[in-house]
Amino acid sequence: MGNVIIDCAIYRNGKREHTSHDVNSLKSALASLTDKHDFIWIGAFEPTAAELAEIAAPLSLHPLAVEDAVEAHQRPKVERYDDHLFMSLKTVTYDNDDIETAEINIFLGANYLLTVRHGKGHDLRAVRNRAETQDHELEHGPTAALYAVVDSVVDDYENVAAELEIDIQEIEVSVFSNVRTSDSSRIYRLKRETLEFKRAVLPLREPINRFSTGAMPEEARPYFRDIGDHLSRVAESIDVTDHLLDNALNAHLAQLSIQQNDDMRKLAAGATLFAVPTAIAGIYGMNFDHMPELSWTYGYPLVLGAMVLLCVYIVWRFKKSGWL
Repeated sequence: MGNVIIDCAIYRNGKREHTSHDVNSLKSALASLTDKHDFIWIGAFEPTAAELAEIAAPLSLHPLAVEDAVEAHQRPKVERYDDHLFMSLKTVTYDNDDIETAEINIFLGANYLLTVRHGKGHDLRAVRNRAETQDHELEHGPTAALYAVVDSVVDDYENVAAELEIDIQEIEVSVFSNVRTSDSSRIYRLKRETLEFKRAVLPLREPINRFSTGAMPEEARPYFRDIGDHLSRVAESIDVTDHLLDNALNAHLAQLSIQQNDDMRKLAAGATLFAVPTAIAGIYGMNFDHMPELSWTYGYPLVLGAMVLLCVYIVWRFKKSGWL
């Protein structure tokens, strides 16, 4: 059990008190919480069903919520049970045009917060340490710890949204540059990653809105309202990113069409350039008896000179019209 529970501590008046990680100590720790703001914060990492059941028993967690917490790949959601709340979050990291998601499942009770983390995208130990150093933050009970976790996840959303905007600017520069580029694959990949990002963010807006309007204690609502504002900004950024990617793809396809037209014009100009001397050579290659030019002394160089002059004139005309 010690390998599953990453961290476990009691908080009295916002101050940390270390406690053991075994289940028997968990029962006694819960019994020692007498003040309404005292709580225990348990952090678990990828527990099995049996391991999480041992933690869930003293907390009286609903079996359906426990089942959801064991199985990753849950849709972001909030579910309320008789004496506790279950919340599932998607954490997001972004690197080299790839968005990777992990999952944090949270149980919030009157005197406890249990976080069950899947994947390695978001280390809650740093979140806990930051909350412990903030004066009076954890004095407000487990709701304050929940706010610290959700706020850190949403902060990561904003960072990812900002990085996506930078990549969109790079794509726009590449698409409208004079250098021939192959941007369609990158645009498609970013659209796919943006969709994954949207699936993590949008389902969270409605429950956070409920937290800010009545589902949480009065003193906690402004903090969740602030999270809701951040989520709205991220959602708007995702919509703008998706729209810009569509525009970039259309512009890239238009650029490809223009480039292909330029290529076809150059090929047509080249074909025309060789067509004129080929026609002249074809005429003089027919070898009819009655061709007065055959008896000319300077007929051969004259015909070659005419070919050269005609080719020079054709090149000049094509360059003037922009075809070459």
